[in-house]
Amino acid sequence: MKNETPDQLFLYAVRLLGARAYPEAALRQKLARRAQPDVVAAVLQRVKHLGYLDDQQYAEGYARLYAGKWGAAKLRRALLEKGVSREIVDEVLAQQAAEQNPVEEAVALLMRYPSRHRGEKPRAIRFLTNRGYTFSQALAAWERYLEQPQ
Repeated sequence: MKNETPDQLFLYAVRLLGARAYPEAALRQKLARRAQPDVVAAVLQRVKHLGYLDDQQYAEGYARLYAGKWGAAKLRRALLEKGVSREIVDEVLAQQAAEQNPVEEAVALLMRYPSRHRGEKPRAIRFLTNRGYTFSQALAAWERYLEQPQ
């Protein structure tokens, strides 16, 4: 296509953002398929100025959505893959770490999904580390899980 006017591209961007949130990098990619880079930059600037596009808010919402399901490492990887800047990711994850206890979240996961580990320590540790928890957090969670009444 690559020939849309700035107004057409702006309406397309607003329609996309109305359906779901996007980080700036992902929206830039979608818009780049329809217009020249200078038009894309102008539209992104306009959308950001209106407050429709904010990577900080996107990262906070994403972290809230997956809190308790994923550990910090998996959240970091996912946000960086989506194009959110490293500074924003670090800030959001630091804020989340201050608010939540990852070991308690990991214990809750072990209790919620007993079929994933079947009471076996290696499976439980692997399950938690695949979810983004550190090895030490997974070990601590396993110890607390064993203390829980079944």
